[in-house]
Amino acid sequence: MLRTVTAVICSTLIAVALGIGSVDAAPQGTDAAVAAAAAKPTPRAADGRPDLSGMWYRRVAGPVTQRVGKSIVRVEGTATVPDRYNPGRPRYKPEFLARVKEMTDDQINVDPSFHCGPPGIVRIGPPQRIVQTPREVVILYDDLNGNFFRVVPIDGRTHRANVEPSSLGDSVGRWEGNTLVIEVRNLLDTTWLGDNGLFHTEDTKVTERLTRKGDTLTWEAVVEDPEVFLEPWKVTPRTLTLMPNAEIEEAAFCEDRGVDDRVTRDYHGNVR
Repeated sequence: MLRTVTAVICSTLIAVALGIGSVDAAPQGTDAAVAAAAAKPTPRAADGRPDLSGMWYRRVAGPVTQRVGKSIVRVEGTATVPDRYNPGRPRYKPEFLARVKEMTDDQINVDPSFHCGPPGIVRIGPPQRIVQTPREVVILYDDLNGNFFRVVPIDGRTHRANVEPSSLGDSVGRWEGNTLVIEVRNLLDTTWLGDNGLFHTEDTKVTERLTRKGDTLTWEAVVEDPEVFLEPWKVTPRTLTLMPNAEIEEAAFCEDRGVDDRVTRDYHGNVR
């Protein structure tokens, strides 16, 4: 019964935005509300560093999508929430543009996230829930394709040696003033950086910056992949407001989401 209810709930989410290129989340409030949240005192941990702990956002259903050829595109004017985010896109070297277009045109078949694969970094977006200790920061995600987590050392540890590449890679953090800088390496090249064929290589390096001011958290990310990019990609920053009365939830089984549409290959919704 629970799985049936879950499938019904999840089937309502199939008409949503796809990938990090179209992230929708619970509304973060007006500019005035965000400014008021930022003006609050910034909580500090016992070591004096900003305490990043808390629930920062939750994804919700986005706009309607439709199939155009082999791709799924957003139907303009159908967003269900006012909070819209465009991360931008990297500039690929000319010799890779045809590959990007080919993967974009055939996204329904070749995008790993359409088939319950992990979204990877930076496609998974900013932290949803953070738990901070003196030794590490734990980042939790309730993603369309499941629950994911990252454990980020902040006590001087370096990147682990002889570790297999993974979708979320190997993260190490350090403090620069009041900003936590996270360096991510060892990423699988089978994930995408976002919608529209944004592939990358295993040499990709991602640098994230998390800055808390009052009850706001600003997430910044720079993606470097000199083998295929003309220049580092600076993802559009995002400022989130603390959600004190919300908590991370257990993700529904990806296989329960949009089953009929997976069979017909019409589309597989993706709220990132």
